[in-house]
Amino acid sequence: MTIAGVHKVNASVWTGTVSTGVNSGSVGGTVMIAPSASVPSGVYTSMQFVALSAAGSQSIRYTTDGIDPTCSSGVPYQQISLPISQTLTVKAIACYQNNNSSPVSTFNYVATSNITPADMPNLLSSGVFTVAGSNSSASQLTANQQFTINVVNDGGTSTVTLPANTKITSADGNFDANALSAATVSGTSLAGLGSGVVVGGALQWGIANRGLTFDIPISLSIYVGTALNGQTLNVQRSTSGSGDWNNDGISPTTCVVSLGLCTFSATKASYYAASQTTTTTTTTTTTTSSGGGGGGGGGGGGGGYSYTPPVTTTGSLSAAAQKVDANKDGKIDILDFNTLMVNWGKTTANNIADFSGDGKVDIFDFNMLMINWTT
Repeated sequence: MTIAGVHKVNASVWTGTVSTGVNSGSVGGTVMIAPSASVPSGVYTSMQFVALSAAGSQSIRYTTDGIDPTCSSGVPYQQISLPISQTLTVKAIACYQNNNSSPVSTFNYVATSNITPADMPNLLSSGVFTVAGSNSSASQLTANQQFTINVVNDGGTSTVTLPANTKITSADGNFDANALSAATVSGTSLAGLGSGVVVGGALQWGIANRGLTFDIPISLSIYVGTALNGQTLNVQRSTSGSGDWNNDGISPTTCVVSLGLCTFSATKASYYAASQTTTTTTTTTTTTSSGGGGGGGGGGGGGGYSYTPPVTTTGSLSAAAQKVDANKDGKIDILDFNTLMVNWGKTTANNIADFSGDGKVDIFDFNMLMINWTT
């Protein structure tokens, strides 16, 4: 028969299904189809079973290590669905007669229980987001399904959850979607929060110095440590992390810590801080003078003395404060601070200054001390 008036071949030579596009080709009259997957690339909340197929192929080979397979390398596909329970990239190639092979297909699977900041590029390349414009100049991103990013820090995990169909835009115009990031932030690196503000935990999500907005509220949980369980923290956001802190787009604007997490929702990005404001108590010194009398033709001199009243606390310490009362004197003061400094950086078990109980004496213990300071 005649194909497009150019090639003459016997119909029995053709194998597979005639197809066009970048994922197909033909050599010597054989149509070569790149492998397809029964489960498309994306983010999933449960184990997926992926079957590979390529019409007319003699065999399929695949890899999961990021290396392109060939018809002499990679794992032979045995017509058994591949179980996908973790973030994984599957690459597959279809092998045809006469040593012909198809283009390589790539499928990106992201498991919500294992999404980390390092997986962010996959969210763009796997179709989890629909990009209006281009990755480098997007006017809008739409999340095609719900996903959660887990940001691990010392002792716990903070999370960012975007519901399906969430649209991300910027009031400043187009933005670089490749710059999306999520990371835990040290409270000491933030600025402009005000006097006496002690940060229990902080998180960055979005694009630093860009005011991204979400048309559907996203959920965030900042890990602040179990020592703050039951305490109420203020939640604020800043575009830069260095000033202009406010609670615009935050709901609720305070959180009660549970399981070490401060949880809230937000419609704006990109730095979030959970904090408390400490107060300073001033201790005054009272000086009392006493004089002596003279008699019998002689004069007696009187001398003065200074009396400093003891510093006491009102009521018993809270459970959280008791954890940082290193010397157990009923006060959180300079003596406890000195104990912290002496043990700073140590990782010995059951250290008296390891207030957070994470096996290290570090900034988290310092933050706990400052939040509970009483004198």
